[in-house]
Amino acid sequence: MATRPGILIDWQPLGSFKYMILAPWAVHSTYSFMVKGESERDIFNILILPFLLSRMLHNQIWISLARYRTANGNHRIVDKGIEFEQVDRQRNWDDQILLNGILFYVLYMILPGTHNMPFWRSDGVVIISLIHAGPMEFLYYWFHRALHHHYLYSCYHFSPPFFHCN
Repeated sequence: MATRPGILIDWQPLGSFKYMILAPWAVHSTYSFMVKGESERDIFNILILPFLLSRMLHNQIWISLARYRTANGNHRIVDKGIEFEQVDRQRNWDDQILLNGILFYVLYMILPGTHNMPFWRSDGVVIISLIHAGPMEFLYYWFHRALHHHYLYSCYHFSPPFFHCN
């Protein structure tokens, strides 16, 4: 986590109220789901918020498990313990979920055809699974690994937003 995050992911000035950013869309989707008739209800719009909450729970479970294993000490990569400053920098891990929520709500309202999607398509599940398990995981691994290279790591973690590393 960057010490000085860039734009679109710096929700710190809002404190605990940062979750209120999603409130207008959550209220709108709930209201439209309750008011519209059975044939006009849009199930995907109402499922965005539970989807985001499940991602938060999923992330928290993995973070807690990783910290437990690190504290346990049996599977450490480096013999050095975690410093409190690092834990403080990583406490805003849910900012990316807020950004995803805004993007999901806005794109769902803007993009044509999103309101007429079928609830389930087996061929879509297979295609998305192959895309995610193949190129996306490959790219994510190498991008993450590149960010831990000394040059990129120091630029990302210790420079102000829109940095210029030499």
